[in-house]
Amino acid sequence: MKGSMERYQVVFSVLKTQIQFGFYRFGDVLPSIENAAADFFVSVDTMRAAYQQLQREGLVTISTNVGTTVVRNYGQKEIEQNIQMFYAQKKNILIDLSKSLRPLLGHAQWIGFQNVSAETYSNIRQLESSHIRFQTTMFEHVVQAYTALGNNLLLRLVWQIFMFCEIPFFAMPDNPWRTFIIKEFYPRSLDYCINQDWDSLLELVYASQDSLSQVLCRFYDEKITISPPEQEDAFQWNSYNKASQICYSLAMDLLISINNGTYPAGTLLPSLSRLAHEKNVSVSTVRRALSLLNGVGATKSAKRIGTRVLPSHEIVKNCDLKNPGVRKRILDMAQSLQFLTLSCRDVAEGTIQALEEDGLQTCRQRLTALKDRRRYDLIGYSALDLLKCFAPYKAIRTVYKELLQMLFWGYSLRDIWKTNESRTPYYLSCFDEFDLFLAQKDAVRFSGKLEELMVREFHFTIEIMISQGIHEAETLLVSGI
Repeated sequence: MKGSMERYQVVFSVLKTQIQFGFYRFGDVLPSIENAAADFFVSVDTMRAAYQQLQREGLVTISTNVGTTVVRNYGQKEIEQNIQMFYAQKKNILIDLSKSLRPLLGHAQWIGFQNVSAETYSNIRQLESSHIRFQTTMFEHVVQAYTALGNNLLLRLVWQIFMFCEIPFFAMPDNPWRTFIIKEFYPRSLDYCINQDWDSLLELVYASQDSLSQVLCRFYDEKITISPPEQEDAFQWNSYNKASQICYSLAMDLLISINNGTYPAGTLLPSLSRLAHEKNVSVSTVRRALSLLNGVGATKSAKRIGTRVLPSHEIVKNCDLKNPGVRKRILDMAQSLQFLTLSCRDVAEGTIQALEEDGLQTCRQRLTALKDRRRYDLIGYSALDLLKCFAPYKAIRTVYKELLQMLFWGYSLRDIWKTNESRTPYYLSCFDEFDLFLAQKDAVRFSGKLEELMVREFHFTIEIMISQGIHEAETLLVSGI
């Protein structure tokens, strides 16, 4: 979620930007640590660390009696220069990200709103009428929608986008998007939710995300005169809760290699020391990664022998579903699948519409090759992989690449998943329809069929997880599609 930075550093960076933009001026007192933590949806400890970093860099002073006071005095020319430099460095990625919001998050936000309790909306309306921290209440309204889906993976992405793109732009003076969110989106969306006017709400959700892109593009055209540097800042997203947990990334890398046949069943993985050298990590990190692979049933380690790749028929019986780490990774897989299910229709429609003839033919050829290999069970994954490769926006490709990798955590369930052959006729019909829709460049029907397929796959996967005792999966929702 945080790329190469810890969460407090992300918050610090945003606050620093707000000071540089003049959102907080010399002598202003920042919100209390507790209120600021609520504003940024982080812990008090994270917020305190961010404030302390601001103080170390000479931007604020922290006093027990007064609070956190801005001591850096930027003049108007400096503020303008700061804005120019900030947005010039991020031009292409911010525009790309803003255009990715509707296909990535619009449908999920709408489904989430439908699953928030009426009591929650009533409480939000009461806070609104009492004018208690209006901005926090406004963003909390949106966060509640994503929270209702039970998907921490999605929440981490939303937080990253919120910090990278929306908060800095929200702080801009005379920003029409800020005006639209405050005066139109927030009150109207709350009314639609309370009255359960879901059709109007969907239009409004899409309009809010389109508005950000439109206003941002106009802002660049009218306000930013500095050309982007050759090497611009990039949007990064790490799907794990802690960026330091590189053992998960290593385990995933090895798991994908096992799945692709780089390490066939029955063979030994390289030694601890060799893997540590090849992957440029410590031996202890390799050891933790192999422990996780053993837990999901992909491998089995033995003293003086090494770590052997297990054949498919041994995976389930060697999977330790009582291990909290293993269960969490399998839940990561389910959350990724839910996210893909909620977003695939809009992503697919935009992707197919943007494809040229060569791209359409490549997609057809890849699906045909899969069908010829009789790997019918991979139709959903392969269709999503096409979106990862051909989506018109880099942010979508970045997110889908991460989500598709997370599906490999379901490795331990794959033998159970593949045993149900009753789905084969349906898969074959999907191959035929996908090919027809691609030949006709019918983006609407292709995307609708993909969503139908993914909803089926999602529910079937959740059923398997529950049958294996992973009842936490019951909280994941796609109802409303």
